[in-house]
Amino acid sequence: MTEQDETTLDEIQREHRQKAKVDLLQFLVTAPHPFLASELAERFKTDGQTILGLVEEMAKEGRVFSFAERGILLLKEFLPTHDSVKIDGSEIVEHRFGSIADTHLASKYARADVLSALYDYYEANGIKMVYLMGNMIDGECRFNKHDLYAHGIEDQTDYFIANFPQRPGVTTKYITGDDHEGWYIQREGINIGDYLEKKAAAAGRSDLRFVGHMEHNISLERNGGKSTLRLIHAGGGTAYAISYTDQKYVESLQGGEKPNVVLVGHHHKWNMGYPREVHTFQVGCIQDQTPFMRKKRIQAMVGGAVVTMKQEASGVIRSCCGEWIPFYDRSFYADDKLWKYRWK
Repeated sequence: MTEQDETTLDEIQREHRQKAKVDLLQFLVTAPHPFLASELAERFKTDGQTILGLVEEMAKEGRVFSFAERGILLLKEFLPTHDSVKIDGSEIVEHRFGSIADTHLASKYARADVLSALYDYYEANGIKMVYLMGNMIDGECRFNKHDLYAHGIEDQTDYFIANFPQRPGVTTKYITGDDHEGWYIQREGINIGDYLEKKAAAAGRSDLRFVGHMEHNISLERNGGKSTLRLIHAGGGTAYAISYTDQKYVESLQGGEKPNVVLVGHHHKWNMGYPREVHTFQVGCIQDQTPFMRKKRIQAMVGGAVVTMKQEASGVIRSCCGEWIPFYDRSFYADDKLWKYRWK
């Protein structure tokens, strides 16, 4: 066999393996229950070791599987995650961070100009941490496919990495929602948040950190106790009263599950509240009103926020306040003189 024949054979084997992986993935996406590797091997006329190898390859590509006695299951929902920030000392400490949501990059209605101006503001004001509460990309479905600059997972994640602001010393931690980027999770079982972080790292960006799907708790620990900051991408539509959804969310929580502060994405609104002694902040959006939003009579409050919390040594939040940084429609900035952001 010649070297050229061997090369052709290798290509045929790679193509065969890729097709087998695609067929297996398509089956697992719609599988109603877990399947043993032996059951999958019988279905696809191969062996269990090959099945496990294909699953391992898909896991490296960002898909999440559950392995149990009952078999292999492709996950399309993920559990909330938690981490801790430990601070020593007896004095009151201040936590100050940027808060944004719903950037919807790759949408023709996304405001990259606003996003850049906000990060200029954060950098100029010493903000080192920004939390993004989901919908960082617009995803793709039947009603938004004509509103997009980029289509598909690869193009949209590339677009996000190329267009999301990067400022020295500023880290952005983000969660994913169950809509928009979450459509890729539901349809294809890929952990889009983790996939995006790894792809950004490969492109030389270490400032983008995925921390959880739908919800993430941050425990702010002091010597005498702790408080909890929760990031969520909410569900449902905009209520008649903007504060209503925050109130109902907090009211629905069991007493022992209440966080101290909640940052809320999804509703495209700015709002501060204090239901059941929980500080709540809807942190607006960075996308102009879309045709879909107009049809549903949903207002877009474009902008971002800075949240400042002062915490006692006991762990108690002494005070909490939000600074709203609003922006307006594009025509407002048609005159260059109005579009000169110089944050002091």
